[in-house]
Amino acid sequence: MTVHAKRPAGDRDTTGIAPPDYTFPDEKECEQANRSAVFHPMVEAEGVPCTEVGGVLVFTCLDPLTGTLLVHIDLDTADDRLIRRDGTVPLRIEVQGDTVLDGSAEGTLRRGVLRELLDAADDHQQQAIRDAALAAGVLWRCPSCQWDNPREAAHCQAGDPCRAPKPAQTR
Repeated sequence: MTVHAKRPAGDRDTTGIAPPDYTFPDEKECEQANRSAVFHPMVEAEGVPCTEVGGVLVFTCLDPLTGTLLVHIDLDTADDRLIRRDGTVPLRIEVQGDTVLDGSAEGTLRRGVLRELLDAADDHQQQAIRDAALAAGVLWRCPSCQWDNPREAAHCQAGDPCRAPKPAQTR
């Protein structure tokens, strides 16, 4: 699943200038948006159901082609009050209580950027990139199998049988 936390340019009429005093909606505004959530049973021609909160569309369906539960988040229509100065929408995704993506901090490094850097690098460069990512806390190394995991992962993602928990931070 690919989730883009940045709205593509040109999708809506916007000035491109975010207010300098951006703040995420307060508790009352969030409650109002959550109470106004809408379920759309069949939005697209394919009949994919979605929910809408704050203009954000979350499509969920059983995909027979991939044999998966597919979740797609469309931020193109997000309410302007959700868009930060850097053009991103703060987005946190949890599965079974484990955070799998956390873009809540402004300027958060996209997981795809690290993958793109590693894919473009030779072996020597890859090791330097991994070392820098580990030192910066973007990755953490599993103490059991030595697999490098994204910061957001609560358990090792090396696959079966390793599901070692993320070690406690020592900083």
